[in-house]
Amino acid sequence: MFIKECGVLVIGSGGAGLKAAASAAEKGADVLIVCKGSVNRSGATLLAGANVSADIMCDGASLAAMGVETADARDSKEKWYQDIIHEGLYLNDRSLVRQYVERIPECVKELLDNGVKLSEESEGGRQIGVPGSSILDILYKKVKESGRVDVCEDAMLTDLLMADDGSINGAMFLDIKKGELFAVNAKAVILATGGMHGCYSFNTGTTGLAGAGQAAAIRAGADLSLMEMVTFCSDVICAPERFKGNIIPYIMQCFGYGKLLNREHKEFLDKYLSERAVDLALNSEWNKLLLCYAMFKEVEAGYGDENGGVKFSLDYLSPEERDHLLKILPELGNGIYSEIMDIISNEGGISVYGAGHYFDGGIKVDSSMNTSIAGLFAAGECAGGLFGANRVGAATSQMLVQGLEAGESAAEYASHTARKAFDEEWLGRAYSAAMSPVENSEGLDPRKVRAAIVDTITGSAGIVRNETDMKKGLDALEALDTSSLKAWNAVREYNRGWVDALEARDMKLCGEAILKCSLARKESRGVFIRSDYMYTDDDEYLKATIYNKGNVNLVPVKQCEVAPPPGIHDFFENLEAVLGRLSY
Repeated sequence: MFIKECGVLVIGSGGAGLKAAASAAEKGADVLIVCKGSVNRSGATLLAGANVSADIMCDGASLAAMGVETADARDSKEKWYQDIIHEGLYLNDRSLVRQYVERIPECVKELLDNGVKLSEESEGGRQIGVPGSSILDILYKKVKESGRVDVCEDAMLTDLLMADDGSINGAMFLDIKKGELFAVNAKAVILATGGMHGCYSFNTGTTGLAGAGQAAAIRAGADLSLMEMVTFCSDVICAPERFKGNIIPYIMQCFGYGKLLNREHKEFLDKYLSERAVDLALNSEWNKLLLCYAMFKEVEAGYGDENGGVKFSLDYLSPEERDHLLKILPELGNGIYSEIMDIISNEGGISVYGAGHYFDGGIKVDSSMNTSIAGLFAAGECAGGLFGANRVGAATSQMLVQGLEAGESAAEYASHTARKAFDEEWLGRAYSAAMSPVENSEGLDPRKVRAAIVDTITGSAGIVRNETDMKKGLDALEALDTSSLKAWNAVREYNRGWVDALEARDMKLCGEAILKCSLARKESRGVFIRSDYMYTDDDEYLKATIYNKGNVNLVPVKQCEVAPPPGIHDFFENLEAVLGRLSY
């Protein structure tokens, strides 16, 4: 097995990974990026905002100082800090929130100074709209200009590796093209592997997002936080199949366009939401949570369309309104978006539903992006704790800030850390586990097991959950043996069965963590909704679920200056009360 060496190993090449690599290189580290696909064109960042208008958030005063005309100069970092905590239903790690609001202005300024492409009409206040590809291009340029970063593409993380002292000192990968394993010995490792989208059959992510970083952290014994918190995106296309997972209807809805209709072509939001909540669902960033809940209830009641969703319609628009929509989102007139618009126009709408979109929980980090294991850092969506129970702030801002911090911290750690040999026993186990799908003489079909895992997680840990379904789901996952999978193809190069087997192993671990943490939280809070506990319990559950080696501990979250009133509150009344506390 070939072994590479570097100072800082960055796993993932989306926004967090590229920012981390550039940041570490600027601090003098020799960096290696290893990514599952093509550098700069794989992962979730490319799809942010459907690559049309991804939000980057920053306090309005800082944006105004940068010359953003739509920004609100009356805003401040302190107002935004408090709003994020209110919107996260008080489960946020305060140190991560403080870091987020303090460091994002320098990241945004760097993008603006480097000519990032802004959307035709930014949303204003605290937001600017930027295509995901534009962010990646600027970050990748910085990486190349550093002269200190090497890249290894089409390589899949199979495990983190340890030194004899228990610190993380590298990782093992499958070279997908060659069908060979290799290891990287590093002084510091940064996980920037994105979300766990593949755990859900209907999701908005790219195909490679299967929770590899989270699963590797679980196997290594790292702490994870708030794994039950999953944001589902509303207005996501569920049919026709070729457009499945596309969020362009959601983007249109964010700009105030589109109505949701049931199979009887009637609006239904007011059946499940108060008048104020309907207004928030249509005119605020709380749309994901509120619309997904209403869509779930309408489909559950039997009023979904033939595809298990509801219709997103633009039939009510006047010709002038359609022209304005195309003016602010000119991409709608080109390529696949033009085809989608034709379906919406010719068929009275397009089928949409709530899809797995963002993972608020993940690997537990501190404000230096340290995990609970020495030598291991995490940044971006694979890291948990920043947004608490509801990601209203922008994930793009998170990846920039945390990538910047992780790169700096990992470079500093590497600068005073001697290179360590691998723990041979750990290395051997990692090698055997990764090779087993192509060495097993017989075993289960990884495609079928992978599909069973995805169906189980989707069915038991969706938009609305309950104890009975979650326990059944957990029992089903625990009964699956992912160590006995066998790739159906003996050729190791480009072996899809091998990849499926390794992804199935990762998704099972992630699914178990999601369900165990969900069962431990006996309330509804933010994006986490339990039909058997339709209230928010601030007496018992102002606590983070900390997951380690299959066990869940509930740890109180320090409330500081921003805290809710104690007591047990109706879920929706509590949401409205929280919104009433927002300063912006």
